[in-house]
Amino acid sequence: MRSIQSRLNVNFIAVTLVLFTLFWVGQSWFLRQMAYDFVATRLNSDAYTLLRAVEMDIGDGWRINEDNTSSVYQQPMSGHYFQVSVDGQWFYSRSLWDGKIPTEEGLAVGKENIRLIQQDDKPTLVYAKTFMKQGREIKVVLAEDISRVEESLSQLGWLLAGLGIIGLVILLALQIFIIRRGLASLTEVKEDITRLKSGDIRQLSSTNVREIEPLVTEINYLVQNMELRLQRSRNAVGNLAHAAKTPLTVIDRYVDTLLESGVDEGKGINEQSQRLRQMIDRELTRARIAGAALPGQRIYIGDELEKLIRTLKAIYREKALVFELDISAKSYFPGERDDLVELMGNLLDNASKWASSQIRIKAHMDDHCLELIVEDDGPGVAADKREQLMNRGERLDESTSGHGLGMSIISEIVRQYQGRFVLGSSAQLGGLEVQVMLPRQVNLQLAE
Repeated sequence: MRSIQSRLNVNFIAVTLVLFTLFWVGQSWFLRQMAYDFVATRLNSDAYTLLRAVEMDIGDGWRINEDNTSSVYQQPMSGHYFQVSVDGQWFYSRSLWDGKIPTEEGLAVGKENIRLIQQDDKPTLVYAKTFMKQGREIKVVLAEDISRVEESLSQLGWLLAGLGIIGLVILLALQIFIIRRGLASLTEVKEDITRLKSGDIRQLSSTNVREIEPLVTEINYLVQNMELRLQRSRNAVGNLAHAAKTPLTVIDRYVDTLLESGVDEGKGINEQSQRLRQMIDRELTRARIAGAALPGQRIYIGDELEKLIRTLKAIYREKALVFELDISAKSYFPGERDDLVELMGNLLDNASKWASSQIRIKAHMDDHCLELIVEDDGPGVAADKREQLMNRGERLDESTSGHGLGMSIISEIVRQYQGRFVLGSSAQLGGLEVQVMLPRQVNLQLAE
């Protein structure tokens, strides 16, 4: 998954490379044309100078007065050459040595009468123009080796490329710095969301960034709306439970009347009434289970256990129960407080009912899950009965004896939180051991 910053950086690099390439190509062409124009201007000036050096010698005919030409044309292979044609007769500079300047080859480079050729594998600009002097047609051809110019242009191009890359790196670093400063508010929101999930805060902190403020507002609204919906659902369940008791009570009274009158159908109606009452109780219990924790909630095990233990000691006062606690300070329940009270209440009530005098409670949390262990020194449950107990699940609510009391609630809570629980024998106390494992982060989805 690519981040916003990486996308902006990639796009910045792509756009900058395209613009820099266009600039690099453009400046190379512009500087080369400027250099060619400079050389062409000088060749044009040398052409008129050379034209003045063309003289008529009464005894020898037409000749080139070398005193009127630049000395650079007298040095062999100097890179500056000329050749002049007068009435078909050619005169060559000494710098040409035995060579000639091709006049029909090459590529036009912009200015009139200027062409680019390869002379002895070297780039050479050639100037060719025909003049009239003293009624004679004189063709002047000049050439100049521009290999050093091309070399300088190439060096300049690589220098600009290097400077461009350095500039690109600097600009990229500046952009990263600017983007990070611009996205600092998003980073703060991300950290707040992490704290919200872990239960450190109940809402996201407000922000003064116009683009981010709607996001923070919507998340806070969503959290509040989830809390309201959960509360309304629980209120509705309570109202339904209260409303269902009245008609069931009336039915039970009619059933009692039928039984007193000796009507045999009364027994069947009574069984169905009791079954209906059990089904309602079971479904109401399931409906009260919230499931995954709302953001910003963290229920610590130790705080709630103290209240439950005080209640159980009062209920089972005659047993003088001793509760041994091994609770990690960082252990918290990854869900709603009511669900924790239902879960631990049923676990401890079962243990208190069957324990002789001692109950041990352990709660530890690692990076992955919360582990709860409840042991007692009671008679325990045989291995073959444990499997039966686990398989029966919710139907154990029909029984009022044994460890089956409340097992349907325990099973439903563990299932809603996508955990698991195991029944076994306590190695130290000898009674039943119930181990419950719940993941730290529960997927927010409805368990069916």
